[in-house]
Amino acid sequence: MKILHRYILKELVDSLVVGFLFFNFILFITLIFDLTELLFIENAPPLQVGKLVLFRLPSFFDLVIPVSMLFAILLAFGRLSSHGEITALRSGGVSLFRIEKPVLLLAVSLSFLALYASAYLTPWCNSQYKRTYREIILQTPTLQVKEKIITDFHNRKLYTYRLDPETHEMEEVVLYEFLPEGDHLFPRITLAQKGLFEEDILRLQQASFYQIGDNYRMSQQGKFSSQILYLKAYLPEKVTESKTTEEMNLAELREVLDKEKMSPSPSENRIKRLEVDFHGRVAIPVATLLLSLIAIPLGIRIERGEKSISLGISLVIVVVYYVLFLAGKFMGQEGLLPVYLAMWLPNILIGVAGVWLNLRAILR
Repeated sequence: MKILHRYILKELVDSLVVGFLFFNFILFITLIFDLTELLFIENAPPLQVGKLVLFRLPSFFDLVIPVSMLFAILLAFGRLSSHGEITALRSGGVSLFRIEKPVLLLAVSLSFLALYASAYLTPWCNSQYKRTYREIILQTPTLQVKEKIITDFHNRKLYTYRLDPETHEMEEVVLYEFLPEGDHLFPRITLAQKGLFEEDILRLQQASFYQIGDNYRMSQQGKFSSQILYLKAYLPEKVTESKTTEEMNLAELREVLDKEKMSPSPSENRIKRLEVDFHGRVAIPVATLLLSLIAIPLGIRIERGEKSISLGISLVIVVVYYVLFLAGKFMGQEGLLPVYLAMWLPNILIGVAGVWLNLRAILR
């Protein structure tokens, strides 16, 4: 590797690390409040909350890598330009292509890395995050119980009028049970004065049981001073829930899409949604290279290589790209454009702009 290439990459990598950490923090900060509530208010196990953090951070990589590369190029080339180094190199006969060659090679490498994250890493992290969160809920069911909100425990629905945030004791409890055995058109209703979770047990006090008959009349089935309900058999198991598209890797998403197309009565709306998701998973990582193309000439034109200027320009470009991406997503789902064209339109526009700006910079 030439000295010039090593020098440019050193300038770039330092800024890339800063941008990568910064944008990861910005995205992660949206989850801090939920995780803090789990840890300090709901008393969730710290080890489990730590696992949530570990599984959530890598799920941002497919989005953070393109933005970080954009920020790093703007900052590095802005600094080189402000110091007159770009002008000196070009005056010495070094072409712009030679200057940007190591940057583009790095951008291609990061595009493949972002594609791997989008295709496999992010779906796996989303699946593990959901599984770990479900394990926390299974260990401590009170974490999902809120005052005056119906909580779903698979085939049981729980409502409590009051909930003590410290003892987790419930008052004025209503429990709807959709019994699996027998032919029951309506759920069994349990009214209790108090309720308390103890691991996978719900202990009710002063409970009355009611059943709605076929004549739509409610009759009392029993009354107990204390009643224990075992919830473990009714709580969802970790593996029973089907994967969402966010938890499917690219191969699984492609398989689901092909099955939907081959089904006897395919849903056009579902096919379009799956195609939008599939093309979006690929288009965003590829944007790493295209955003690099547009960032190099813009970075050279920055007179002062300051982080605030580079960050501001990065955010403007990212917002424009995101708006175009959302517009393409809408047009693809509504059938206004073929899905592949709608989802790749932002990349096409950014790529054309990048090529045009590079040609202008070369001809200057």
